[in-house]
Amino acid sequence: MKTIKYTCIFMLLLTMGSCKKFLTEAPVSQVSSDKFYKSKYDIDAAMAGMYSAFQLTMVGESQFNDRYHYWGEFRADNFDRFLSYTNTYTTEIALNALTTDNPYADWSRLYTVIARANSNIKYIPGVPALDNNVTQAVVNANLAQSYAIRAISYFYLVRVWGDAPVWLEPYEDSQVAAERERTKAAQILDEVIIKDLKTAYDLTVKNQNASVYYMNEGAICAALADAYMWKKDYTNAILWINNLFKARNPKGALYTGTSDANLEPTASWKSIFTAPAASVETIWSIHWDFTTNSCACMQISYSPNNRQMQVDPLLYASYFLPQTQPVHTNDIRPKQTLDVYAVTNPALNNRDRFLKFYPSPSNPVGAIPTTELNLYYNQNTAVYLPMYRLSDIYLLYAEALNGNNDLPNALKYLNFVRKRANVDQYLATDVKVNAKAAMENAILEERQYELIGEGKRWFDLVRTNKVKEVMDPVLKDRQVRNGNTDIVGFTDVRRSYWPLSRAVMNSNKKLVQNPGYGE
Repeated sequence: MKTIKYTCIFMLLLTMGSCKKFLTEAPVSQVSSDKFYKSKYDIDAAMAGMYSAFQLTMVGESQFNDRYHYWGEFRADNFDRFLSYTNTYTTEIALNALTTDNPYADWSRLYTVIARANSNIKYIPGVPALDNNVTQAVVNANLAQSYAIRAISYFYLVRVWGDAPVWLEPYEDSQVAAERERTKAAQILDEVIIKDLKTAYDLTVKNQNASVYYMNEGAICAALADAYMWKKDYTNAILWINNLFKARNPKGALYTGTSDANLEPTASWKSIFTAPAASVETIWSIHWDFTTNSCACMQISYSPNNRQMQVDPLLYASYFLPQTQPVHTNDIRPKQTLDVYAVTNPALNNRDRFLKFYPSPSNPVGAIPTTELNLYYNQNTAVYLPMYRLSDIYLLYAEALNGNNDLPNALKYLNFVRKRANVDQYLATDVKVNAKAAMENAILEERQYELIGEGKRWFDLVRTNKVKEVMDPVLKDRQVRNGNTDIVGFTDVRRSYWPLSRAVMNSNKKLVQNPGYGE
């Protein structure tokens, strides 16, 4: 999702501020939009503004604000606090003690993205009457992406908070009430998210080469499958995954989805993250470029600064540390995700050396030298965050097939991912996959290993109703290490959703706080 040169021009018109300061906290246009959408130049600027708002929402407008991870990853069992360098907010997240003052409980930036999509949807169709260079094909392509980005933004709202206010039009009249009640999550899924994504799909020209930094045909299909999985509508999820298989990847070939050969090869697995535009597996990625955007200073990125999050010690001990032993060296993923050889004493670990998004060696046999770390893993490095990729979809497909009682095909797609990872494939008789419930757990475990750091784990646990089951022992371990006197684990499943921030509640008196947060 490259930031286009028009971004700052459009942001200046909308907010009269700098490029880094343009994100507002409410879905309100600052100028009359109908006076802006006059030409192809204006459309490009408006689209850049929408994508930039989404990009900044995910990666962050400043250091350590990567909501991509805070919302989709950090509440789960993949990451824990760096106990020697932490703050109140990360402690709240790690111990499931969220408060309404936590800055990541604020949904305002998503509504900024929605506001820009709403303006695009309303005004882009009128541009051809003012600019002969704007064809209907141009209008349709930009409308498709605007509908899709609006849907993705609402999908984040539903997955993180549940019910949410719905805006499907620009807020342009101060006489219209700006406060709205929350709409039920199920209604948003059906009437906004799925509807918008289907509209986007209908507007998209099929079978084109994917532009991996924008919402393309494959990304729309993936998002629709994801939305239907959230509803546990496995039949429709399967339908949209099969539609995705008919789309083209960045290299111009069909995704196909018939075997492990359609995935990025084992030897080049790392290229999914370091060169997504050249990978057969990429569907949609965020591109964060240092020259344009400054550093991608994420909590789990490698940089000279101290990070506040690191791989959870239980996962480190069970999955990463064994990879330093010869008997466990088959799996290609751990050593390309974390610098597992950095120390030999687990008590003095380097669980913060998360290298998945950086050009680490394909199969390291020792700790990465400091000179190499300084060369490749620094704040100037471009970062590409996957939103959807094919192995993610294979595992969703396996989950949907299993949900529809098709265990043989579920096993087939689970094994495609395991084969590419160079680990043993399951047999149908294996106890881990020989029943529906066991298969679901095996798929969920494989998603954890394959997709760690990609903003999926927390959503997976919520979607499969596994939050309490998985997080209870993890939270008890964290509470013990934190010195708590009351070891209670995960006590209230209602707290699977985030609270609404105090600032959001104060700005809209019609909002009702999520259950479990005492307001």
